[in-house]
Amino acid sequence: METGPFSVSLTFGPRAKLGQNAPPVDMILLSNDSVVFYTCETTLLSVSTNSFRNLLPFPTQHGDGSINPSERILTLPEIPSSELEIILLAIHNIPRKSASNSLFDVNTLTRAIDRLPEYGISPDARITPTSQIYHLMLSCAPVHPLEVYALAAQYEIHSLAVTVSSHTLGLDLSEVSAELSRRIGSVYLLRLFQLHMGRTAELKDLLATEVGLHNPTAVCNFANQRKLKDMWNFAVASLMFFIKPDMTTGAIREMVMEHTSELTCPDCLKLRDSLLNRVIAEWSLARRTI
Repeated sequence: METGPFSVSLTFGPRAKLGQNAPPVDMILLSNDSVVFYTCETTLLSVSTNSFRNLLPFPTQHGDGSINPSERILTLPEIPSSELEIILLAIHNIPRKSASNSLFDVNTLTRAIDRLPEYGISPDARITPTSQIYHLMLSCAPVHPLEVYALAAQYEIHSLAVTVSSHTLGLDLSEVSAELSRRIGSVYLLRLFQLHMGRTAELKDLLATEVGLHNPTAVCNFANQRKLKDMWNFAVASLMFFIKPDMTTGAIREMVMEHTSELTCPDCLKLRDSLLNRVIAEWSLARRTI
């Protein structure tokens, strides 16, 4: 933001490019903390089903039809600049300019998206995989996965919910708050639980595979191969205490190798490695999204 009696938005300044083939800026929105946003009335009206909460259109200011944006100011006393920026990003679909690389505050993001219907703007129509706001929301997902997932679920932005769901795998869903549960809704909450429980069950099934036997040799007969089975089973039993939907292949390999480190028979080692590699390969391909 620029300094002065009023601050001017970096993204929505007087010379802002509001998209390819978009009309030029012709009006100002003023936030409740005195930040100026230059925008385009035609675009606001085209995306709104209620004339931007019945605040538009403005009357033409000059008899010759010319328009001076600085004479067409719409004050929005209910909206702070942090939220208004997000609303306008969703409307105009242009890259954000920022003085820092900081992410949106997730609470600000939530409040701004919640305001869109109030101004006659459908969130799912504006937040699409090709939009700037979609990717800005995705950038918040690694830090605030449940909050972004809840926004996507609430407004049925399915592709966003699918992508964000992978970031929830390390979370304990039993700790989801009542408010987040309400926003997510029963359908998407069920899908999230099914993802977490499904991955846990799949890993348990993979680990439950019995290790095979090799042809007896002079140093390792069938009886001696019991040692391999016991070590494998002990490794699996140890893993069962730590299984989570986001368990890494590295953690699986480390645990199995630790509990089978005393094996010396080359054929037993081949059997172990073959089964371990198969488990890891199948786990790495397991579904990670709803």
